Amino acid sequence: MALTITIEGKGVIANSDGLTDSAGGSWTELGAGSISLSTETYLYGSSCVAGAYSNKAGWHYFDIGSGNELDFDTAGSEEGQFIYLPIFNPTPGLNESISNGGLRIRIGSSTTAYREWMILASDDFNEWTGSWKTFVLDPTKPGSVSDTGSFDVGAVRYIGIYVDATALAKGDNIFIDQIAVGFGLRVTGTSTTGWQDLVDYCTDYPNRAWGMVEKRGDTIYVKGKIFIGATDQTAATSFADSGKIIQFEKSEYYYSAAWVSTLPTDACGIVLEDHASNDSYTTTYSDGVAVGSDAGRSGSSISGNDNENVEIDFSGLTRANSLITLYGTKFNKIYGQLDFTDDSNHKYFSCSFADCVQVVPGGAAVIRNCIFAETADADAALLWDEDIDIQDCNFIANTTGAAIEMPSAAGTPYSYTRLYFDGNTYDVLNSSGSAITINKSGTPASDPSTYEGSSVTFQGSVDITITVKDADGNVLENVQTAVYKLSDRSELMNEDTNASGVAAETYSGSTPVNVEVRCRKASTGATKYLNFSSNQEISSSGLTMTVTLLEDPNNP
Repeated sequence: MALTITIEGKGVIANSDGLTDSAGGSWTELGAGSISLSTETYLYGSSCVAGAYSNKAGWHYFDIGSGNELDFDTAGSEEGQFIYLPIFNPTPGLNESISNGGLRIRIGSSTTAYREWMILASDDFNEWTGSWKTFVLDPTKPGSVSDTGSFDVGAVRYIGIYVDATALAKGDNIFIDQIAVGFGLRVTGTSTTGWQDLVDYCTDYPNRAWGMVEKRGDTIYVKGKIFIGATDQTAATSFADSGKIIQFEKSEYYYSAAWVSTLPTDACGIVLEDHASNDSYTTTYSDGVAVGSDAGRSGSSISGNDNENVEIDFSGLTRANSLITLYGTKFNKIYGQLDFTDDSNHKYFSCSFADCVQVVPGGAAVIRNCIFAETADADAALLWDEDIDIQDCNFIANTTGAAIEMPSAAGTPYSYTRLYFDGNTYDVLNSSGSAITINKSGTPASDPSTYEGSSVTFQGSVDITITVKDADGNVLENVQTAVYKLSDRSELMNEDTNASGVAAETYSGSTPVNVEVRCRKASTGATKYLNFSSNQEISSSGLTMTVTLLEDPNNP
């Protein structure tokens, strides 16, 4: 079974295959340019609509027709949807400058009431050289300049481009192809090459030119949301892939002296769903290749951008047999949400989360050998859950927020099993409002040591290792070596050094802890030494020190 891919939302509204469009509506030029059907430069089918502007200006637009207006207003039939508009402008340097308006998307409720968004100018190309590009526009965003007339976002009828060419051009210099309206794509069915299938479908240009998913080089670019599975699906959905580079792409216009997003911040992401009530109609999402029982490789890289709060929302899986397995998947710049779901069958092995919001496991998913680094979240990189199953993970350079947030004290003492911390401002944020205890377990043991918020006591087994030498650097055997806790004078170690001059003991308790170290060697018939005493600290990594004993001149 192959994937079934549909536009989530209104769908295609113009095919750009004739001035009288096969999708309904018509194409018109309002101004000093010309409009025609191009059979030489196009994406979809065998033609697109083209315009010629040579030292001239005008509006090149599609009229959806009276009675077919699009309602993007609050509670409107197209509320929250976007316009996907593929544009080719081979003469970007001939457009007006930024100060004079540049090249603009113009959308109107009439030909005298419209809003404009500048997408390119001769003195700033907006990182676009004019080749085919799908701009995705939220019509409720403010225009680059004030609206003309009383534009009504609840009655959009005209969609197109306003061109002002400042010099002579040879032939057509503005092209528009298949226009769609929606949130993104809905995917159901089964595939082991899911992302490539999306690319192939959306860029199957003889049949469609959907701009939601495109591939340039090795990178797959996504605009909008990809919904995998559905609450009303009529069969199970299984979406698998590996080794892909997924980039949620920016789409920008000029506003208030800067290039800003044409989309709202919550427009992009990946959302998993399964059937609302039928346990047989599950959704499986798999990425990468499992290695052994707790590692993975060849996962995809999924990246957001600085404009959008791209979301990864896997919390919509409600069927017991729906499944998520991520092996070596990399998440970068995910600023919206990173929510998983409560199921002990779900596996996240060898994944990395870099410069992302807080990862919310949602429950008992198995997390192994993952990296949580440089969190963008003000609280912490990972939210602890009472049912969490996490081991063998690293928390590195989390300075905006802590490494792990502990939101509850219900399960204290908590156990950290081979969880390692390095370069974090705080290893733990205790937001529970109550004191908690964290046991450091595993071999080598977990090593959290710093916290913020309510009190945290770290306890676990660490090594106390004391080496005793004389003034010439020779190790001393049979030196009585003791360690006492300063707070209550309880004895933590009392033993003689061995032939290597070492006295060692394992300490199980909270760290850091202040202690006194004592060393004494005054055996009859042997060289006698001055007693040694020093206050030290047993940290989360233990206590290792070297003591030098001086001969006792008064007691040879």
